[in-house]
Amino acid sequence: MNNTLDRRSYSVVLRLPGVARLVLSTMLGRSANQMSSLVLILFALRTYHSPALAGAVVLVQLAAVPVGPLAGALVDRLGSSIMIALDFAAAAAITAVIAILAFAHMLPAALFVLLVLLGTVTWPFSGAGVKALLPQIVPAPLWDRANALDSVTSIVASIAGPVAAGTMFGLVGPEPALATVAALYILAAFFILGLRGTAQHRQHGSIFGQALSGLGYFYRNRQLRGLALAIVPGNISVGILVVAMPVLLLRTLHQPAETVGWIWAVVGAFSLVGALVVGRMGTRGRERSILAVAMLVPAPGLAVAAFAPGVAVSFMVAALVGIGLGPLDVALFSLRQRAVDPAWYGRAIAVSMTLNASGGAIGGGLGGVVSQASPKAALLISGLFTVLAAAAAMTIPKAGRLTTPSASLPAASATSQVGP
Repeated sequence: MNNTLDRRSYSVVLRLPGVARLVLSTMLGRSANQMSSLVLILFALRTYHSPALAGAVVLVQLAAVPVGPLAGALVDRLGSSIMIALDFAAAAAITAVIAILAFAHMLPAALFVLLVLLGTVTWPFSGAGVKALLPQIVPAPLWDRANALDSVTSIVASIAGPVAAGTMFGLVGPEPALATVAALYILAAFFILGLRGTAQHRQHGSIFGQALSGLGYFYRNRQLRGLALAIVPGNISVGILVVAMPVLLLRTLHQPAETVGWIWAVVGAFSLVGALVVGRMGTRGRERSILAVAMLVPAPGLAVAAFAPGVAVSFMVAALVGIGLGPLDVALFSLRQRAVDPAWYGRAIAVSMTLNASGGAIGGGLGGVVSQASPKAALLISGLFTVLAAAAAMTIPKAGRLTTPSASLPAASATSQVGP
């Protein structure tokens, strides 16, 4: 087994017990997330003719932030697969309700936003569940490769999801697209159920007490705090783009919905290469510089797009965003895993993820408001946040002793149990 680990091949990671199931489930769930996000934004723009409302669709994701600590405590107590499946099932139900009400023309704007909010609340269950489960079923020497594969599932979803969403929205409307999203969520829940990691889940006492302890652990962890200071402004930049780019393409450049889907597919395609390359190279000791450079890459393109918008320029911006996102994900995930004690995976990662993701929600709300007046100004603001994020990344504390549980984890053949 040691020889197998030394090769550090992506195929070795995929052959570990449970990894292929986790990859398939997360790819389906993330594809559904990508489709849902774009369809809901396009739906808000077409049905309610409001960039601000499209921004609100993203802004309500802030509701997940206070749920993060509780979600982490439940992941540590009940297990990752249960919480992941619960989130996917809830998302399927909410998506189906939106599709039915939209089809029946019984979906006022306020109810639409409320349903989107309800569908967002359980997101930390799957977000923390996946990130907590991965280092339990993969030995520490293979974490960079595993994180690259995890990033690839997100990237593949970001390629296929927007293309499918934009095409379906343009050809047959939002309702069939949302029905497809609900079906993907159900499949994702089916494949993840029964997959178990090495955590014992023997925590006792109040769930709320454990949630508070997760907040305390995050606050005491200098690296997690440093990551938040860098990732939040980076996600604000992306959140602005999520709303500003569709507004620019649909309203200013008069492009069809399919073009919006292809823009985000380009982001995913360029992310793929970067994630795989950095996963092979490894990130230990270079996380800060990788994060900073990756965040800076889109800045020149965003400046050009702000002053000279066009379809070709939009695709160029998408390529630059993708080039940065792939390496950023691998470096972020690996640094966070090394910085967290295995006993705290669920709670610490849930707090970290939801706090980091708050940037995207804030960016979406900001992007909606600014794009109402000028999507070009929104692109310029997005570029400024990438510079701020890159500067903050260089302030992340260097690790005196990173938490790498390779000595405490058993060999790969014993690190996963697949239940019925």
